[in-house]
Amino acid sequence: MKYKNLLIEKEGNIALVKIDRPELKNALNLPLLESLGNAFADLEKDTEVNAVVLTGSDEVFCAGFDMNTLMDLGQEKMPKVDIIERAFLNILRYPMPVIAAVSGPAIAAGFDIMVLADIRIFSETARVGQSEIRWAVTPLNDPLWKIIGMGRAKEVTMTGRIYGAEEAREMALANYVYPVDSYLEEAKKIARKIASFDRTAQKANKDQTNRIPGMDTEAAIRTQIWGFRNFVGSDEMIRRMSEFLNEGKKKQ
Repeated sequence: MKYKNLLIEKEGNIALVKIDRPELKNALNLPLLESLGNAFADLEKDTEVNAVVLTGSDEVFCAGFDMNTLMDLGQEKMPKVDIIERAFLNILRYPMPVIAAVSGPAIAAGFDIMVLADIRIFSETARVGQSEIRWAVTPLNDPLWKIIGMGRAKEVTMTGRIYGAEEAREMALANYVYPVDSYLEEAKKIARKIASFDRTAQKANKDQTNRIPGMDTEAAIRTQIWGFRNFVGSDEMIRRMSEFLNEGKKKQ
C-alpha cells in the first residue's frame, strides 16, 4: 500500500516505518498523519510483523506539526483533529512493541509520537522537547509522566525546553544513546531480538504494561498473574525451555 510521506519496509519479522517529508523537516501535516494512522492499522493485520521501528532521517526525526496545518484547521476542525487522534492512538494501540529510533530534532508533536513508542533509541544528535506551550497549545502529558515521572513531565511540558540526547537518557526518556551512524541499526537489533520471542506472549505483555499503571497494586498483580496463568505450561513455553536446556547440556 502507498502512504503519503511515509515509507514502510519489512525486514524479516520487523517493519521499519520511516517519516519521509525531508523538505519540511518531517513536519506532520494531515496527509502524513492519515498515513501514520493507516500504516499502523495495516501493520496490526500483518501477523508476520512482530515489532516495528518508527524513525525519520539521520538529520531529523520529526519537527512537530506543520504550523500551516494547525493555523488552517479553522472552524471545521473536528474531522481534522480526528485524523490526529487516530494517528496517535493507532501508534499507542499497536499490539506489538514499537521502538522509536530518533536522530536530530523530535519536537512538539514529533516528541509526542516518539513518546508513544515502547522503547526509544537516540543518536547523539537527538534534540527533544515539547514546545507546544510556546504557541498557546496544550502538550501531551500522558504517557510522558509514566515514563519520566510527574515532576519532570511538568517541567518538560511547562517550560517548552529542548533537551539533548544525554540529558534525555539521564531522565529515562531515552533508553540508549548511540553515534548517528549506528543508532538505527541498534534499534533494529533490539527489534529483531524482541521479534524473536513468542508473538502471543509479547502481545499480552505489552497489553498489560499499558493497562496496569492505572490500577491499584492488588488489581495489577491479579491482572499479571492472570496473564501468567494463560501462558505457563503452553506448548510454546515447553518447546523454548527444552531447547534452552538442551543447548546448556551440549555446552557441558
